[in-house]
Amino acid sequence: MNVDGNTFTQDFENLKFIQDYSKWKDNCQSVSGTSIGVKNIPTLWDFLVQHLIADVIREDSVNAGLDKVGLYPALTAIEKILDEEELTVLDIATIKSLASELNKIKDTSLDPSRIVFTEKIYDEDSGEEIETKDLLGHYRTDTYVKRRKAAGKDDGIPAVDAGWYSGSGNPPYFAIFGGDDRYAKPKGLYEIMKDISGVVGKQGEKIFINDLEVVNLKGRNQSETLAGLSAIERYFDKAITNEAFWNAGGKLLVKKLRDDFAAQSFKITPREQTAIRRISGLGFGDKAIAGTIREAKFTSSATPIIDLINAALIRADKKTSPSEHPDGGYYRAWQNARRGGFDYRRTRREVFGEDAKGNPDGKVISKRWQEYLWR
Repeated sequence: MNVDGNTFTQDFENLKFIQDYSKWKDNCQSVSGTSIGVKNIPTLWDFLVQHLIADVIREDSVNAGLDKVGLYPALTAIEKILDEEELTVLDIATIKSLASELNKIKDTSLDPSRIVFTEKIYDEDSGEEIETKDLLGHYRTDTYVKRRKAAGKDDGIPAVDAGWYSGSGNPPYFAIFGGDDRYAKPKGLYEIMKDISGVVGKQGEKIFINDLEVVNLKGRNQSETLAGLSAIERYFDKAITNEAFWNAGGKLLVKKLRDDFAAQSFKITPREQTAIRRISGLGFGDKAIAGTIREAKFTSSATPIIDLINAALIRADKKTSPSEHPDGGYYRAWQNARRGGFDYRRTRREVFGEDAKGNPDGKVISKRWQEYLWR
């Protein structure tokens, strides 16, 4: 998954409702349309998609205008998980509403067991229509099949169970609300979804965001934001005492430190979620990527690295590098990768007093460092 060049994964593997939903969908896809008494609809899943999700509601249906209401956004959000697309806080809220939306359609015109079909009864002798009766849930009765056969239009699909057109339930109904294990494995969709709030958390915080790699630092005050992450602060506190990142004259080896910094994985605490979201671009509010960020890697330019080293020096109340000076003590810390960055080398005023010749605020290069440059 990718947001403005910053990559990550959302971990859904431990969410039981996703596992159950996948099994439920697989089962619905394994039930053929002919086995539930419908023609030109390949599977039970396709029936549910057409009846409850897609834009296929007939213009003359009592459900006209109800397409994409309730179930559509919720199931679409769940499908995003299965398709490994990033899930937002709004998606989580939508998924959490699914059980409520399912419960709302029960015993309404959107309830599959309450779909109304009109069956016409004809006089056997005259062939004239003598009455009509409403069926609830299905149309393929014994009378329907006999009439199709008599007209030479037999499609080979037998009549369905009488209960399927009595309003007491049919395969799509069972798939949603349970009642027949053939169509609701491991259970009905409503049962799968009704306890989801405790599983994902209020805003999806029980979902984990892993493998975050921030190569594009976002927002203002990037150095300050990074410094607010405790693991990064500890890293730079150690870096100011690590000779591997400084040359013999006290100069910070910025590129070497950048490369080492980019190779580290830093743990992110619950209190640091705001800071890491700001600098990674994973966002806030409804459009934010849902989940708790547990660790992250960073690729940074020289500027934040230099600022973070300087902040660590200030915390330690020191101006020296870990490079030992031949006359005792340590070389002052400095860098030349960025103009305006820290440079704690002594000035001419510090060394020679107020009578220093030339620029009194100019830095004094040590004799040893001068000899190194000449060599």
